[in-house]
Amino acid sequence: MIIDSHAHLYSFDNIDSVISEAENNRVDTIISISTDLESSQMNIQISEKYNNVYCAVGIHPCDVEKHKISDLSQIEKLSENKVNLAIGEIGLDFYHSTDKKELQYEFLDLQIDLAQRKKLPFVIHARDCYEELISFLSSKEISSDFVVHCFTGDKVIAKKLLDLNSYISFTGIITFKKSDELRKVAEYIPNNKLMIETDSPYLSPHPKRGKTNYPKNLVYIAESISSLKNIDYETFCNTLRENTVKFYRL
Repeated sequence: MIIDSHAHLYSFDNIDSVISEAENNRVDTIISISTDLESSQMNIQISEKYNNVYCAVGIHPCDVEKHKISDLSQIEKLSENKVNLAIGEIGLDFYHSTDKKELQYEFLDLQIDLAQRKKLPFVIHARDCYEELISFLSSKEISSDFVVHCFTGDKVIAKKLLDLNSYISFTGIITFKKSDELRKVAEYIPNNKLMIETDSPYLSPHPKRGKTNYPKNLVYIAESISSLKNIDYETFCNTLRENTVKFYRL
């Protein structure tokens, strides 16, 4: 059995069947990650309803403009719910939003502080900003575990993040035909620092690419990485499970 370490269940209308199909594909636990205050509230409700679903609450860098700093007090309150396991996803995104960099940094800084104050891990979103993210994280005293989700960087970036004690998480992008360099990075990542995720409903892995993604598709990612690392599939799944359980303190 494996854990989908990063999905967005609030995006689905048919959550019952999404979870049921995941279980039938040996995905027995799902962490539903938030992007704003509304999805954080929805994720708490979903996680309270389903025994095998937990969540992370937080404000995504592309959503900081629609929030006030004072909204973080509500995120903090939500983070205290027993079904919440982390703060996220938080981070920097210089691809979709370049004119609000200072605000992104402010929200990231405050949410990392929140995670550390609550003794929670945090989930990082980073796009077109790995060097800036690494510089920022290096300037802070980080005591909480953190993971960089949907990693697409090279070995140099991966090493810098590993030196900061980061976990690295891969999505269905690892299965894409043109992802040879990313597969080399996955081979390089120590097994005890590796996690996988669907990021559903986005980024469906091959052979489902171009369609809506679901947690049940996590198996394609696990199979792809276990094969390129030349590790027995069941052994690899057990390692992934141990990593995710340790990170989220399940």
